[in-house]
Amino acid sequence: MTIEGKVAPDLVLCRQCLRYVFGGTAICPHCSCDARQIGDRYRDGGYLAIETMQRIDRLRDDAAQRRSHEGT
Repeated sequence: MTIEGKVAPDLVLCRQCLRYVFGGTAICPHCSCDARQIGDRYRDGGYLAIETMQRIDRLRDDAAQRRSHEGT
């Protein structure tokens, strides 16, 4: 017996009200603001710093992968 499931939706924080919305959402259904525009709560709550660190980690991992593929 095989159990099949669905892929979980891509959820991100609205950068205004800090509630989850689907990735790619332009206007937040919760606060009716631009979900991608960085707001004060997002920045002051440390979410922007965390997002930046995660992006640096992804870039570093991608660069390490490229280097490992070049060596083979």
